Amino acid sequence: MKKNNIKNKMIILCGGKGKRMGNVTKNIPKPMIKIGKYTIIEHKIKYYQSEGINDYIFCIGYKSKKLMNFLKKKIKANNSYNDGGIKSGILKRIYLVRKEVNDITLISYGDTLAQINFKNLISSHKKSKCPLTIVVAPIQNPFGLVKWDRNGKVKRFDEKPILNHFIGYAVISPIFFKKLRKDIINLSDGKGIVEAINFLSKKKLVNTYKFEDLQVTINSPDELKNAKINYNKYFTL
Repeated sequence: MKKNNIKNKMIILCGGKGKRMGNVTKNIPKPMIKIGKYTIIEHKIKYYQSEGINDYIFCIGYKSKKLMNFLKKKIKANNSYNDGGIKSGILKRIYLVRKEVNDITLISYGDTLAQINFKNLISSHKKSKCPLTIVVAPIQNPFGLVKWDRNGKVKRFDEKPILNHFIGYAVISPIFFKKLRKDIINLSDGKGIVEAINFLSKKKLVNTYKFEDLQVTINSPDELKNAKINYNKYFTL
């Protein structure tokens, strides 16, 4: 049963090669990796639909035909697809679907699942009046971090500090595309989105939404192994 009726669309970025996964993604795109009975993308959509989201824009690229055929068969929702090719960076994939962004739109990386209250996230974005909101979560660095001056003298030492990191979820308003620097749109991998966040941050146009609940990101074989071991903790739907 849906908790909320969220009419906002969600862009799901699932076009990358998943190179850090090694042989795991040799024949399939990363969203099609299985964890338990379902693939990563199925787990994601099951949770999103439980939150009342039913409109998806899938930004595909690597193994695009295989992924699109799979999504058409498995995901029963209002879906659209954009094949940005295998060389497009994250920002370019988002930019390519700008004509479908006519209202506040959610963004999700294809390899990350976080049990976010999307209604609250959208509300935070609206209140901020920013073109971009990024979801951040605290993480404890396992090392002591050291800062030093030009002469090699230590200025500061922080033992296992708590840092905040971007977890692959965001919200944009249509004006986001008008605020972009055109020279960064075609940058490869994640360089473009990093430049966009930094550029808008300097103008105080990036809102943050802090998330401290359950999340899992699958970027490497070790993270995949961890997700499978903790299957019942991460995936309860």
